[in-house]
Amino acid sequence: MSGRPIAACIVLAALLAAAGCTARSPNPAASVAAGPAANAVPAAENSSVPVRISSVRKGSKYIYLSEQKRDRIVYKLRADSNTSIRLSEGNGVSDFEVPHVIFYGAGGRSIVADAPHARVAEREKTITMTGGVHSRTNEGMTLTSDTLRYDDSSEVLHGEGNVEITTAQGEHFSGQRMDYNLRTTEMHVQGSAP
Repeated sequence: MSGRPIAACIVLAALLAAAGCTARSPNPAASVAAGPAANAVPAAENSSVPVRISSVRKGSKYIYLSEQKRDRIVYKLRADSNTSIRLSEGNGVSDFEVPHVIFYGAGGRSIVADAPHARVAEREKTITMTGGVHSRTNEGMTLTSDTLRYDDSSEVLHGEGNVEITTAQGEHFSGQRMDYNLRTTEMHVQGSAP
């Protein structure tokens, strides 16, 4: 008679397994899921928490940011204040108040740009200066525009809105858009000024 209870337990276990029933862990958090979901990272670890960092100039100690490519400085930014929001590695935005940016081009050429505001977008690799931009090259050319955007991938400055350019020789150009390649020093002005 002792064989019947063992056989009944085996049959009962086989029926429960066939029906998809399993024993429950007393602690549901301790159970382990099977299949592809078992390797999934919990949602809390997958999402990133934005980090906000603010800094303000103290006396003559400005906020600085610079970009370098292959042992060559591409730009240096100095500002009175900065607020950065980091979303993840390589993805964030930084706002600068009263930025002063020096863009370095080919052959030792440089352009110094000043504006009330600038935003650096890390993923896009751009600097957008707004609020009325005043620029001057080390060769004496002046440039004003409503906005000035630097594209790091092409090393081109894009001026938009009320573009005014005066060369060191006194030539004057105006338009609505301007593109200036820092590598080649080639410039294009488009559209008529209002």
